[in-house]
Amino acid sequence: MEELKKKGIRLTLDAEKLIEEKKIPDEELLQLEKKFITIEDVSLILKKKEEAASEELSYQAQKVSEIKESEPSPIESSISDEPSPSMQEEKPTHAVSGLPSFHPLAKEYSAKIEIREKLDVTGNSRTKGEVEDFVAYFRNRFERLSAMLRAYPGKYTEADLSSMKSLLQQKVRVIVFVSEIRTTKNGNLMLEVEDLTGNFKVILSQKDERVFENAKKIVRDDTIAIEGKVLEAFIIAEDFEWPDIPLAREPKESPHDLAAVYLSDLHFGSRHFLDEYFNRFVEWINGKSANPELAGRVKYIFVAGDLVDGIGIYPEQEKDLVVSDIFKQYSMFSDFVDQLPDYIEVIVSPGNHDAVRRAEPMPALPDEVFRGDVIKVGSPSVVSIDGFEHLFYHGTSADSWISTLSNLNYNHPEKVMEECLKRRHLSPMFGGNAIVPEKLDYMVIERVPDIVHFGHVHKNGYSNYRGTLIINSGTFQDTTDFQQKQGHVPTPAKVPLYEFKGKRLRTLDFTR
Repeated sequence: MEELKKKGIRLTLDAEKLIEEKKIPDEELLQLEKKFITIEDVSLILKKKEEAASEELSYQAQKVSEIKESEPSPIESSISDEPSPSMQEEKPTHAVSGLPSFHPLAKEYSAKIEIREKLDVTGNSRTKGEVEDFVAYFRNRFERLSAMLRAYPGKYTEADLSSMKSLLQQKVRVIVFVSEIRTTKNGNLMLEVEDLTGNFKVILSQKDERVFENAKKIVRDDTIAIEGKVLEAFIIAEDFEWPDIPLAREPKESPHDLAAVYLSDLHFGSRHFLDEYFNRFVEWINGKSANPELAGRVKYIFVAGDLVDGIGIYPEQEKDLVVSDIFKQYSMFSDFVDQLPDYIEVIVSPGNHDAVRRAEPMPALPDEVFRGDVIKVGSPSVVSIDGFEHLFYHGTSADSWISTLSNLNYNHPEKVMEECLKRRHLSPMFGGNAIVPEKLDYMVIERVPDIVHFGHVHKNGYSNYRGTLIINSGTFQDTTDFQQKQGHVPTPAKVPLYEFKGKRLRTLDFTR
C-alpha cells in the first residue's frame, strides 16, 4: 500500500485488513479515485472480480460445449492453465476433410487504418550527423518529456537549476536530465543532472528505503522530476518521478467483432525457420480448420520486424542460412503474403535483421528490396487500427535495458516495455544501441498507446500496464547457437491474437 500512502490516500482499519488479506493491488484501489477508502469500497472491488471470474467461467464452459458439439479432431484447441494477463493459450486446428465453406466475418468490413506520419521517421529524416543535430535531438527530447512531467504538478514550486544558489534551504521541484549516476562512499546515490539553464548534483539517501530502491532504476539520460531541499552543493531528494502514462483512462470499445494477429521475427531464409509450424498458421488463417470462426474475424496482421534473417547480421551467420540472397529472402515473405486472404491488411515494420539502417529510428522497408502488398511503416511508428492506438517497435533497445537494470531479463520482455512506458521513451540511454540524432526524437512515446507491439527477443510476453496492453510476439525461428550464447530462450510458433470487441487476448500455439 506504499503507492496509496504516497498519494495521501487514507484507509479505514477494516478496509486495510481486507486489502492485505485479499492482496488487492494498489492500482485497482487508485482507480476508485477516492481520498478515503472504506470497507464498502473494497467489498465492491471484490464483488466485481467475482462477477468477472464467473462470466469468464461461463464463457469457457460455453466454448467447451461448442467444441464438443462440433466433434473436433484430436488436435483441437484446448485452454491452457498457464497464467498470463487476459490471455488464453490455445492449440489451433489443422485442415480436415468435409469442412463447411469458409465465410469470414472480416471480409464484410473495411479496414480502418490511420498512420501518425509525423511520428514516423520514414521520409522525414533530415539529420547530417553533425554537432548541431545532436544538440537539437537532446533538446527536443528534454522539452517534450518536460512538458509531460509538468502535466503532473508537484508539492513544491518548480525551479531552474541556474537558480539553485538563490534558493538555499528551500524545497523545490526540478525537471532534469540525468547525465551521470554514481554511488557515494556512504552508499547513497549521486546524480549529476542538467536542464536548459545549468547543472547541479542530487543526492538520494538510502535512509529513505522506498525512494532509494526505486532510484536504483534510474538510468543515464533519463528525464525526471525531483523534489527536495536545496543545499550549497546539491539537492537532497525527497522523491522523484518519471513522465509515465496516466493511471485513469477510459477503456476502448469496438462495435465490430474483428481481431488482429501479431507476428515478429519470422526470419525467412534462416536454416532454423520453422516451416511446418508456419504452414499450420497459414492453413489456419485461411479457415482450414474444424472451427474457422476465429480465423474469419482476423482483419489485420502486424509484423514487428525481422521479416527475413538478413545477411552478415552476426558472426558466422552464413552457416545458419539456407538462402543467402536478401532479395530471395524477401521474395519468400512476399509468397507468404500472397497466401493470405485478400481481405486481411498486413502492416510491417523493420527490425535489425531487415534491409534498412541498423540505427534507430528505422525507416520503412524500401521498395527496392520489397514491394509486397502490405502497408510499410517505420520502427517505431504509431498506427490507429479500428480506433485502437498501436505503438509498433521492433524492440532493439531491449538488449541495453536488460544489461543495465538487474530486475530485467530475457524471460520477461514485457517488463522492458513497462520501463519504456514509465519514461515515455523507448531508448533513453544514448549509446546503449545506435541512435540517429534526428531533430525530432522519434523514440519519445508522444501519444499514450492502447497496445504496444514489439519483438526482437524471440520470447512471448504480455502485461497490462496502466491500461496499455503490451504484446511481445515471439518468433517462427528455432534457437540458433548465437542466441544460446546470448541467453535467449525462444517461444516459437506461439501467435498472439487480440479481439477488439471483447478486448480479449489469446495465444495460438502452432507447435502442438
